[in-house]
Amino acid sequence: MGNVIYHFGRFSLNPLARELREDGQSVALSASAFDCLVYLVEHRERPVGRDELISAVWGRADVSDSLLAQTIVRLRRVLGDAGNEQHSIKTIARVGYRWMLETQATEQSAIAPTDLPAIVAEISAGEGDDAESSSVAELRTVSMFRRLRYFVLAGALVVAGIGGYATWRELHPSASKTAIRFDKSSAIVLPADVHAPEDWNWLHFGLMDLISNRLRDASIPTENSQAVLDLLKDGMDASGSEFPSQTGFALVVRPQVTLSGDNWQVHLDAQGQGGRRWKADSSSTDVLKAVRGASDVLLAELGYGVKSVGERDSAISKSEFLQRIDAARLAGQPAAARALIDKAPAALRSDPEIAYVSASIDCDEGKAATCKQEMLDLLKGLDGSRNPGLYGEVLTTLGQIYQQEGDLAKGLATLTDAIHALDGHATEALANALLDRSYLEQVQWKLDEATADLGRARVTYALAGDAVGAAKADFEMGLLAERRAQLDAAISLLQRAYDQFQRMGMRSMLPTVLDGMADAQKMLLKFSDELTTTDRFWPLDAHDLGFMDRQARRELTMVRAIALADNGRTTEATTLADGLVNDVQPDDDAALLAETNKLLAEIALTLGDDERASALAVKALTPALESGDQRDYASTWLTRIQALLRLHRIDDARREVAAMDAWNNHLSFKDDWVNVYVIHAKAALLWSDGNHDGAVEQLKLAMNLAEKLGVPEVMVSIGQAYGIALLDTGQLNEAMAVSGRMSIWSNTDWRAAWLEACVYRALGQTDSWNAARTRTQQLAGDRPLPDLPGRLK
Repeated sequence: MGNVIYHFGRFSLNPLARELREDGQSVALSASAFDCLVYLVEHRERPVGRDELISAVWGRADVSDSLLAQTIVRLRRVLGDAGNEQHSIKTIARVGYRWMLETQATEQSAIAPTDLPAIVAEISAGEGDDAESSSVAELRTVSMFRRLRYFVLAGALVVAGIGGYATWRELHPSASKTAIRFDKSSAIVLPADVHAPEDWNWLHFGLMDLISNRLRDASIPTENSQAVLDLLKDGMDASGSEFPSQTGFALVVRPQVTLSGDNWQVHLDAQGQGGRRWKADSSSTDVLKAVRGASDVLLAELGYGVKSVGERDSAISKSEFLQRIDAARLAGQPAAARALIDKAPAALRSDPEIAYVSASIDCDEGKAATCKQEMLDLLKGLDGSRNPGLYGEVLTTLGQIYQQEGDLAKGLATLTDAIHALDGHATEALANALLDRSYLEQVQWKLDEATADLGRARVTYALAGDAVGAAKADFEMGLLAERRAQLDAAISLLQRAYDQFQRMGMRSMLPTVLDGMADAQKMLLKFSDELTTTDRFWPLDAHDLGFMDRQARRELTMVRAIALADNGRTTEATTLADGLVNDVQPDDDAALLAETNKLLAEIALTLGDDERASALAVKALTPALESGDQRDYASTWLTRIQALLRLHRIDDARREVAAMDAWNNHLSFKDDWVNVYVIHAKAALLWSDGNHDGAVEQLKLAMNLAEKLGVPEVMVSIGQAYGIALLDTGQLNEAMAVSGRMSIWSNTDWRAAWLEACVYRALGQTDSWNAARTRTQQLAGDRPLPDLPGRLK
């Protein structure tokens, strides 16, 4: 490979010479700033996470975010960015940074220059009738904006190195009669360990994908290559040498390829659960033939047959070409992938599969408008009945683009068409489309439809042998169950997803799952369990959870603060939450900041600091909080109104109640959870106006809705207010009934315990009152107990 020089605007960047020039004049940069610039430019096709950039530039994890931020600021200044324009390096919220300047690279290629003409010649030679009649390779797609989209060429890269297999058969005449079983798990192929000149670096990922396809061709469920890269990203080196042997995968394959003179030697080392091992070797002057030969030997060792010559793909040249493109994309070199396409013959460039790959590269690079137009143009020439797999993949991509554009109805309709096209044809692509449609359905509160789609996606992933996809479906089903107030089911699903991710080594997924589990436990009033869940990641620096960027650390800090507050440790919770608010940067997630202010407002209200509660609630009531969860928005609005009423700002509270009611009436989805908070706010205003009977009736209505909803957190929140109001109006029997219904939580929640204590006091049961009050104070922690109802003072 020649020396790569990048050109952007007035600048040229020579990584090998470690030189940045502006209009031909050398520009001075510190070593870390130069390395940071090179890494961003070389990975300009995607955003680069903060932790990834720190690791790449400084080589260690203990570098502060502020040092990285200062380095970026210096680079922007050198490149002529003024103020907050970010023309060169853009801050990507919740991720990191991305190179934005249009860049040209000279002498950049992931393929040996002498090799490219041969590839093109092979492709040209394969453009006869045989090539045109070959079956179209199956496509696999993952969400464009969440995962790398790429081809899986199942059935395309099949047996070519028969010589290696025949030799093995002569030496091993009695192959295994019993095949290794994959009914409960799948195989995984790690990136190849390549010992060859730099020109062959593409083999690192390319052979991983080729061997994976060969295993799938033998009906062995095998994880897709991007999922493997996600696993390796979670704290392991890129070669997979530290990949844990005890994982949830039935088989882990480690390829090694060595060029000795003109001969390629391929060695496959496979390890199954329980420590059983298989080895396979093959050699050839053609590296792809050597890999196929070794794959066939391994398949026979495992007890799986090898396809006959008559079953071979007659369009192998085209398949190899696609494999080269795929390898470049997996290696993060879209420019090299694009160069291959550009140098291919015109007939091949117009091939639908190649056109799809070309458009997908634009999707990878975030060029949504270009990608969209290319997909639309491609769709016009496709026959869905003859090529349902590709047709469905194109529709899936368009559905995702419509979603990003905010056209939810069109996105939903397009994904529905994709599912119809893929049903019965492309298994994992169907699962991806179902998963994408479930996102849109959840946004539109079509929860029944979303549940059905996630269930189908989960089964389809399992049938495809995609353990990672199945685990992600479990995670999404857990979050959806929580949204549907099915909290016990949510915890079971999230725990299953957690166990699967942990078994497979996907540590980067664990914090998000733990966040969901803690929230479900909070809603169930299992506060001790909630705190224990956060102990799995707290303190953050003491737990190895894979890459954790600034956003992830802030989110987990927020989860910990909520758990502390729920367990009566409001001083500690306030310290953590205030730290998040005081350390805000422009690109920080607005929704998380709003949630933090929501928590601080609730703590302030509990502590009796009504001015602070009102002010913080105003800061929390932002569009970011509303779009994130309308229930959190309604709860925060109730906190604001309660604080205003305590401050005797009755007119202000009256305007807020009217505005909250109008907002609720205009919601597209009528949610009992939100209605409880709105009715509670109305009741509080009525009570402040002296209309106690009207307030009690409203609280009774809210209590009935809460019991119908069945969420303990909502039931206790409204139940305490309802019970105290009944006591204050002399309705002791009714208050006893409410307290009795909440008694199941009187040993875990201070609000239920306080109502029970007040009922005992109203009944004149002094010993019971004292015992219940003591228990209430223990559960409340550092929170002060409320005043007694007026009749009990």
